[in-house]
Amino acid sequence: MRALWIAVAVMTCALAACSRQEAGWREAARADSIAAYEDYLARFPAGTNAGAARARILELREAQDWARAGRLRTPESWQRYLADWPEGRHAAEARNLLAEYVPVAIAGGVGAWAVQLGAFSSEAGALAALERQLREHATELAASPPRVLPPRAAGDVWRLRTGTLPETAARELCTRLRERGVDCAPVVE
Repeated sequence: MRALWIAVAVMTCALAACSRQEAGWREAARADSIAAYEDYLARFPAGTNAGAARARILELREAQDWARAGRLRTPESWQRYLADWPEGRHAAEARNLLAEYVPVAIAGGVGAWAVQLGAFSSEAGALAALERQLREHATELAASPPRVLPPRAAGDVWRLRTGTLPETAARELCTRLRERGVDCAPVVE
């Protein structure tokens, strides 16, 4: 008889825990925010819906990054999105926007140009990309070796750019790099 009471007590506790967990999941899903899903995971890290919560956090972060790129509409914003989400829902559109990007020409048609090879939220990300570009595209980049440029202001990005080139050379280099799968954009220095 005592074993029966113990079994009933254990089942009651288990059901109460499941009930709290399901209520927590419904609350997180109703709020549908990164903070709400993170709160759910803090309370129920191995919960039934933990995998779904982690997946939704990633979806929401990607959506935030794409929305930011959409507001800024710059090569840096598209490249930053691609650096974080190379296979993301909007990766193809970001690549198309980069390919179609035409920088404003300098009056008189002369000036300093470069090819931007990426924009990153961290110096480590930019340095890793620099290493990869030099390894994978050494021949194309030999005449104008890339460099990492620090952020210009707080909240800005680290940029990976080639050295200074004439406009025509920058556009031709970017075309060749795009043919090899590099997400680049010719930019005015």
